[in-house]
This record gives sequence, structure tokens and C-alpha cells, in this order.
Amino acid sequence: EYGGIWLITVVMTLLGMEAALIAGAISALSVYAFQSITYLNPIRGSMSADTLRSSAWNRSAAAKDILNNRDTGRKRILMIQLQGHLFFGNVAQLTDSIKRIFSEKQQSNEDPWVVIMDFSLILGMDSSAAQAITKLKSNLHKKFNVDVCVFVAGSRDGFPCQYDLSKELASGEEASDDEDDIDEKSKLRSADHAEDG
Repeated sequence: EYGGIWLITVVMTLLGMEAALIAGAISALSVYAFQSITYLNPIRGSMSADTLRSSAWNRSAAAKDILNNRDTGRKRILMIQLQGHLFFGNVAQLTDSIKRIFSEKQQSNEDPWVVIMDFSLILGMDSSAAQAITKLKSNLHKKFNVDVCVFVAGSRDGFPCQYDLSKELASGEEASDDEDDIDEKSKLRSADHAEDG
């Protein structure tokens, strides 16, 4: 990006304002294309929380029992880390990849009920990508029975886009955050698994 500024300055000095505008446009498009190509796949990785261990060593026995429970614990929490730029060109790939991950989890009877999407490595996103994330949240609740979706922005300023994604993700169709409802859903899921087994 700094190279583009120097290029514009040199071209403006030598060839004038019109040539500098053209050089600036070409420079900006080149930087954007380079950054988009650098991270072709917007998903850096996905894993269950079973593979991630917390640094909290002083958990109570009850908390450890909950986290180690096969039906409601770490195995039922899915982490998805995103990277690069999210824009209209790769957002379809992103949603298709996430749907594929969930289909694979359902086939292996490890369907998650908590999803954590980490946006901390996202450099920027356009409004079409932000709207697709909002739609993806709704699809996760409806099609894959995900009870809780957590979106980690990676900064106190929120998501790197003009669209108010933080507000949209906080409103609309959400799973209930009420602890009694979540506990009740956990009991129902445990009963369902007991009937299946």
C-alpha cells in the first residue's frame, strides 16, 4: 500500500494529475487482488473444542464433568477460524464450505450445538459478505439445529466492514441465551441420544 502512495507521488510529479489518478486506481486494484489471492480459502481451519484445551486449571469437578460430557461437552462445540478478506467473490465458497463441514459432522453423529466463528484474522469484508454471514447464522439455527452461535470479531471496534454486522448478529433469530433454556435443551438432547443408543 505504501508503494502505491509512492507510485502516485512520482507519477503525479512527472506526468500530472490524470496519470496519477490512473496509476492510483491500478495500484489499488493490484493491492486488493494480491491480498485476495494470498488467502484463497476464507476458512483457515475448523476443529471441535475437544482438541483445544483451556488454560483454566482450576475448574470445579462439576465444570470438568460438563466439558467432558460426550453429549453436551467439548465434542459438541465447533470452532471455525476465518482469514483474509471476505467479499462477494469468496463468500459463496465460505458458506458452501461451512455447510459441508456441518453435513460431515451430522453424518458422523457429532453435530455441534455450539459454534464459535473466529473473525480475528479477517482483514476486511464488504457488505455482501457481512449480509451472507447474517444469513449463515440463520441457516445454522434452522438447518443444522445449532443452539448457540458465537462470533468473535477480534477487535473492540467490531467487524471490519461498513455494514453493522455486530448489530445484525445480535438481533433477529437467535437461540435463547437464557441458562434454563440451554440447560433444558441439553437435557432433551441427552434424552434423545439415550433413546438412540
